[in-house]
Amino acid sequence: MNRLSLKNIFRGCRLGRTSWMALFVLSLSLGDAFSQELQTLSDEQVRERLSFIETALTSAQPRAKTWWYGWVASYSAGAVIMGSLAAVHWKDVKRDPQTQEPIPDRGFAEDMLVGSATFALGVGGLLIDPFVPAYGPNRIQAMPESTPEDCRLKLQKAEELLRESAKRERDGRGWLTHLLNLGANAAAGLVTVLAFDRPWSDGLLTFATGEAVSLLNIYTQPRRAIRDLENYEIKYLGKQGAYFMPPGERRFYFGLNPGGFSLGMRF
Repeated sequence: MNRLSLKNIFRGCRLGRTSWMALFVLSLSLGDAFSQELQTLSDEQVRERLSFIETALTSAQPRAKTWWYGWVASYSAGAVIMGSLAAVHWKDVKRDPQTQEPIPDRGFAEDMLVGSATFALGVGGLLIDPFVPAYGPNRIQAMPESTPEDCRLKLQKAEELLRESAKRERDGRGWLTHLLNLGANAAAGLVTVLAFDRPWSDGLLTFATGEAVSLLNIYTQPRRAIRDLENYEIKYLGKQGAYFMPPGERRFYFGLNPGGFSLGMRF
């Protein structure tokens, strides 16, 4: 039995090494194929593709930066403010209804402490896994394109960046992100109940509040790179599918009139 088990283990290790080697060889083959395809393109075709990707990345960058920096700033401010409030109110007291003796009143401070910790986790997540569409285009803009070879190399890097940006957007709304947020907010609720000996209703409220903020973060995340990559592959790489037209410009308006006011959106 021991020999058979050892044989199975060694066989599994060999299969694992073989699989990793196969994936490595496949990635090299795909990279060579892409380089060979670039060599078959004319200079005009290279510049056209490069212009498409650069326009897509740079036009999407302002909103991506607003989302990423906005959430980093909001989470940071929330962590600092709530942490400060927790420190200030940690020694609050109230009167016992029966004995009228002063007793600790830390409910508010405990809520602020838990909230500060969850906001700090949010900042950490955004910094550990930064939003590529917010800063990635700067890398492409800095690359030279004075020669045909420069343009081909820049196109290769630009396409890689577009794919990386689309992947980051998909991951930002993927199931793993939802699970991580659920876990963090559930942990915050449990800390409220178990560590601070609070009722379960308080823990559920903590969880619900944190989850609402998490969902707002997820569903306000831009998804422009996903659409742009799809259009690029349809237009230049022969992928089957419907071309996504860019959405029309949306404008909000507000007006006052003798009978009241008007609020709407044109698109």
